[in-house]
Amino acid sequence: MQSENKRFFPKYTAIVSGVLTVAINGVMNLFLIPAIEANTGGIRCFDMNIGYDYQTASEFLMLLGERGRHFYLDYQLPLDFVFPVVYTLFFISLIFLLRKSFSPLAFIPVALAATDLTENVLSEIMLRNPVLSETTVKIASAVTVAKTILMCLVFLILIIMIVRKAAEKLKNR
Repeated sequence: MQSENKRFFPKYTAIVSGVLTVAINGVMNLFLIPAIEANTGGIRCFDMNIGYDYQTASEFLMLLGERGRHFYLDYQLPLDFVFPVVYTLFFISLIFLLRKSFSPLAFIPVALAATDLTENVLSEIMLRNPVLSETTVKIASAVTVAKTILMCLVFLILIIMIVRKAAEKLKNR
């Protein structure tokens, strides 16, 4: 029973969470984010930047307007709160499948999710408040940079693990 659970968790969790990750990412990047950014003069959503300053955040919110803020809050952010949970399950499942056991590397996707969720909370604060705080912008920007670094690290780890696994399979042929 236990070995069946070991196969069940990473394999089916990877499939389901992988499909959900692609679907959510597609909805956000193909529909929601372009709709939000349609009237912002090319300024990207907060979490689509690798850091930003107070002036950029202020201009983005001004160009977004009330209607745009509500769209961001009502459609993009709720989905963006689910997204880190889903992709974290996917990444952890992949790591487990590639290692065939638990690995401390699984904590990196968890840290990534924590920074992404923190970024979402800070985005919500900036979208809901009529007066933008410079401190909030600085913290939110730093969290966005940290999230980007962690995302790159997760992808790098997965690429290295996949290449190593492929090399092992070729070597054993």
